[in-house]
Amino acid sequence: MRAYLLILCLISLVFADTQWNPKTAALSYSSILRNHDKPNHAEAHKKIYDGISLAYVTPWNNRGYDVVKEFKGKFDYVSPVWYYIQRRSPSQFDFDGEHDVDVSWIKEVKDGVTNKGKIVPRFQLRGWTGDDLRMFVESNDEFKILAQKVNEQVLKYGFDGVVIECGHPAYFQRFLTELADKLHRDGRELIVVLPAIMNEKHRNYMGPDLFDALANYIDYFSLMSYDYSSHDPNGGPSAPIEWIMDNVEYLTNDKNRHKLLIGLNLYAMSYLETRSPEPLVMKTIIEKLQQSQDAVDELTLDGPKDQSLVWESESLEAWFMDIDEDGIKQGKVWVPNLRSIRNRIRLAEDYKVGGIALWEVGQGLDYFYDLL
Repeated sequence: MRAYLLILCLISLVFADTQWNPKTAALSYSSILRNHDKPNHAEAHKKIYDGISLAYVTPWNNRGYDVVKEFKGKFDYVSPVWYYIQRRSPSQFDFDGEHDVDVSWIKEVKDGVTNKGKIVPRFQLRGWTGDDLRMFVESNDEFKILAQKVNEQVLKYGFDGVVIECGHPAYFQRFLTELADKLHRDGRELIVVLPAIMNEKHRNYMGPDLFDALANYIDYFSLMSYDYSSHDPNGGPSAPIEWIMDNVEYLTNDKNRHKLLIGLNLYAMSYLETRSPEPLVMKTIIEKLQQSQDAVDELTLDGPKDQSLVWESESLEAWFMDIDEDGIKQGKVWVPNLRSIRNRIRLAEDYKVGGIALWEVGQGLDYFYDLL
């Protein structure tokens, strides 16, 4: 199965790159610089990807608020990252972020005709200590109280459901069951963020049996299948294709795979041994590519000379070396691009998972959304 899927990916690359196409080329600097802000406006609201698409939107990259309107119809679910839940004391929870809720924006994003643009805000547990977790798990009341408070926000603003990020869902099964029951009574949905399996230790927190049990009441799982190399000072690809396959095959089976949304990063990662890994929005990448291309053009006597991202065939990702105007290396930068995104969408289709989750659309490039 795996060898077959990899062969399909490679074949699709060969045929896709036989002629230039703004949807399929995109490794050359000139192609990226020329086309990144020129999506297909004629089909900006037409969805071509058959699977579910979940778009995360964050207040700190507010371009995303406009993206989900400009490409309305491309996204089945929109998850604004608004809420943070803190446990202040036994049975006492503070909800931060309600001030970010924008009712008028919600009305612009939702499409009542196609039922796309469902608003499912993310609620993230933040600042919980080990004692907080232990007391929450042991309590027979706290999970009910928290589920009720989350549902109150849903009812207050008419959300279509929620995304819950709680670390490892294994510790929160009673809470998630209670919340799912409340949401499903009103025809709303529950999506749970799922950390990707990075090593053997992670298998202790999430395995196929638990995934199957959770899938009985969770509508979708948003898999964080990115940041693979973020803990390595030497860096590397953000989401190696075979690592994504490992997660899909380990966690799911043919009967529950439709509940999984494969996470796609729309941001770049820069690595330099002398500093911590640095995430970069694609707007910054465009500036860096333009600076590099301008420098090469100035030094080339026989006319402009194009540069390209370096394609890594094992991970099916691309990178470039970031060098400033003084010739000092600023990092090796791994970059999402049309080619890498297309491969992961193809993977989602071939594995017949539920769809994809985009983190996050405020960081990406406009022509990425032509692929959806």
